[in-house]
Amino acid sequence: MQKNRIRTLLLTAVWITVILNVQYIGYALDTSKYISIDEISTDMEAYCLTVFSGTKIEKFELEILSIVRNYEPGLSMILVKGTDERFLKNSAVHGCSGSPVYIDGRMAGALAAGWDGSLEPLYLVRPIQDMLAVGSETTVSGASNAVSLSYENSQSLDLDASYEQYLQRLKSTPRGSKMILPLSSSLPTSVMQPFSSLFEGRGLVPVSAGALLPSEAFSETGEIVPGGVLSLVLCGGDISLVGTGTVTEVIGDQFFGFGHEFNGTGAVNYPIAAGIVHTVVGSRTESFKFSSPGPILGTLEYDQTSAIRGTIGKMPKKIDLKIGVDCYNDPQHRDYDCYMAVDPDMTPMILQVVLNGAAQMKASFPPEHTVNYSGRIVIEGNETISFDNISSQRSMVQAAGEMASAMSLLMNNSFGQVKVDSVEMNISIEPKNILASVWAVQVNQTKVRPGQTVNATVVLKTYRSEEETVEIDLKIPETLTAGTYKIQILGSDDYETFASGMAPHKYRATDLPSLKSGLKRVMQLRRDKLFAVMPTPASGLIIRQHEMGQLPPTKMLLMQDSKRLLPLEPYKAWIENSITLDRIVQGRAEIEITVEN
Repeated sequence: MQKNRIRTLLLTAVWITVILNVQYIGYALDTSKYISIDEISTDMEAYCLTVFSGTKIEKFELEILSIVRNYEPGLSMILVKGTDERFLKNSAVHGCSGSPVYIDGRMAGALAAGWDGSLEPLYLVRPIQDMLAVGSETTVSGASNAVSLSYENSQSLDLDASYEQYLQRLKSTPRGSKMILPLSSSLPTSVMQPFSSLFEGRGLVPVSAGALLPSEAFSETGEIVPGGVLSLVLCGGDISLVGTGTVTEVIGDQFFGFGHEFNGTGAVNYPIAAGIVHTVVGSRTESFKFSSPGPILGTLEYDQTSAIRGTIGKMPKKIDLKIGVDCYNDPQHRDYDCYMAVDPDMTPMILQVVLNGAAQMKASFPPEHTVNYSGRIVIEGNETISFDNISSQRSMVQAAGEMASAMSLLMNNSFGQVKVDSVEMNISIEPKNILASVWAVQVNQTKVRPGQTVNATVVLKTYRSEEETVEIDLKIPETLTAGTYKIQILGSDDYETFASGMAPHKYRATDLPSLKSGLKRVMQLRRDKLFAVMPTPASGLIIRQHEMGQLPPTKMLLMQDSKRLLPLEPYKAWIENSITLDRIVQGRAEIEITVEN
């Protein structure tokens, strides 16, 4: 009997431990250290810890105004007002998210929300018991950094269309009273401004920060401690994109912060650093901490409604980014060695912004300009997707947008996880406009025999309406049957539309290999080419991207039997030729010829 009683007591103790671990991962609410929301009343003394200058953590007095029950479904908040003169001067300050709040000597939670432009510094405090539950089995269940975007795989790969879809997904969302993190950057304000709404939709508000020191050059390494600066590093190295918040609590190697979600996507992987506050920039609309990050000290691993949580000393995943820039008005070649956080939702935007910034770090684009760019995306296994192209009169919109689109397609595909190891890009900027349009086309003969060559003279209308003439040949196949045919003269954009319509299987992603091959195809199509194409008769089928051209009629009927379940498409054929110009040709023209036997 005694042994049975001991065994029962031991089992009871084990189950109690399991329950506590599930709810708080071992962080039960120690009432000697923490005060629960149910114990709080408005007559208690309160203060918070945060940094307003340098790395010095200071005490700021607060007044408890009310307990707001069910501020969010199932979650309550504590309403406080800052009574310190510095709070009164600046109202709610972005960057204070996560500042630990103490009531009657015990930690109650963290500053989590406020109201921009309010006459008084009002804050909502997230209760500590809700924050300590972040990352537990019960709160993480079903939450992970799963694919947040998906693309229609039945359509041909189109970088412009997928980019527009990506932008639509990133459009700003109502932010309510949540204290969005200030996003400090070493990039020019002119670069950051067009992306403001996209960043705000992801919990960040870009602020003018000037030239931040790269994190490796930060002399005061700092620590991740309650009340200290908590830097969320989206991009580090020679170019910085850093969100600023505050550490709430540290338990062992685990840290908690912000008092609200960043994006609320569950399991994540972001570089985390301490930091230094240069000053608090006061404003009647949005006051914020102007700060710089220190070296990477850990990894943010959980991003949930009530807080973020991560591990100190654990190094995060990252994507290396190397950018080389040659600009017509800068005698020096510029190299930028950076790294980006890994996030399917945000990494493509980060890449686009940083590429824009690197190209304009020393000067804005002139009214007339051309951008040559080349490089590669390296994915796991050392597989590369190379690109080498040219753009004119589009600043970095076309080049950087193309890169963002390719990155988003890779990181958000529905076939399997793609690990991007690095991105390399070389950019050369010249002060000239090389756009031209197809104005007129004339062929040397409209009646030809199989095996002969048709010569087309193409008149291009260039910048300032100057005319330029080029010639392109197209050889008629020896086996072509007699009939009427149409030769089309196409710029690169129209050629891509033509080719994807004639051979959609080459531009459609049906699995991971076809996604990669399709991306390689569209990213290696140069814009400074002129194409001559002519559709020709064909008798064949395409089965799961495999071409079966020139099938006999009886075989065609057999293959198209309605009882067969394999997806079939008609095989289309054409002949083509291309020439490389010092122009980017837009538009198209068509001319009819007759083939005689």
